[in-house]
Amino acid sequence: MKKIVIASVISSVIALFIGGGAGWGVYHFVGNGKTATAAHAVDDESMDESNNLFVSLQETIVTLHDESGADHYMSAELVMVVTNDKESEKIKQQEPLYQSIAVERLSELNYEEVRSMKIAEIRKLIADALKSELKLRKITAPYKDILVKKVVFQ
Repeated sequence: MKKIVIASVISSVIALFIGGGAGWGVYHFVGNGKTATAAHAVDDESMDESNNLFVSLQETIVTLHDESGADHYMSAELVMVVTNDKESEKIKQQEPLYQSIAVERLSELNYEEVRSMKIAEIRKLIADALKSELKLRKITAPYKDILVKKVVFQ
């Protein structure tokens, strides 16, 4: 008889936890879904990809040093995403600035660090460096996103 009572109590506690977790999940994910859906709709409108223009920057070459002091080279091709021709022209005029910022930031790292990074991490590193440097120079970024088209290590 004791085993049946103990099993009933344990199964009741487990059911309570499972039900509570399910209720919490429904409340936070489905109940707030209307708000999240509205936020995604705004994001989808602002990220209308049909009007984007892609401006390829010239290949950026960075010299990286490994732990033993040997030189290695990294070649990266960056693409700026803009929404109109005016921004595209501005990107072309400011291309040396963008390349300089990318080279400066990447050359601060050693070869092993950069080599172990994923493309998304390299993209974020460059995007953050551009954002902070342009802010320091009080320049409004004419692009809405940066893409990494190609990375080659030698």
